[in-house]
Amino acid sequence: MKKVIHLASFLSLLFFANQFYAQEITVFQGMWGDEFYQDKDKMTWKEFGMAMDSNPASEVYWSKSKKQFGVTFAAATANLGFGIWYLVNENNDNETTAPIIGFASTAVVGSIFYCLANKSKKNAILEFNDSLGKTTYRLVPADRGVGLALKF
Repeated sequence: MKKVIHLASFLSLLFFANQFYAQEITVFQGMWGDEFYQDKDKMTWKEFGMAMDSNPASEVYWSKSKKQFGVTFAAATANLGFGIWYLVNENNDNETTAPIIGFASTAVVGSIFYCLANKSKKNAILEFNDSLGKTTYRLVPADRGVGLALKF
């Protein structure tokens, strides 16, 4: 009976210790945008957003990044409008100074906010990963003897 209890306690310790092992998030540039991974498992944008919202420090940067990406999208839409306006005026031999200025200014604004959004997203990931490092532990082979030990 004692062997069953020892085996059950060992297996439960092994299971729970592996569940609490913190996994850092990494991001790679893919063909269609960023790809997020937690260890070797690919994360969706929804899973990534939920992970960022779970940590108060990373949530601030993540919400800031989403707002900055919104401004970037608005600037890109305005940039498209100014590009169409320029093409229409060019074909009709009208003045093209205003569309060129608008096109250039929205391109600059969009580029600035895109860089800021990426920086905020990077800071959110770093804050999330830093918060994991404080409370992690895992099972490792014992230095001396036979067995496993908890490493903090």
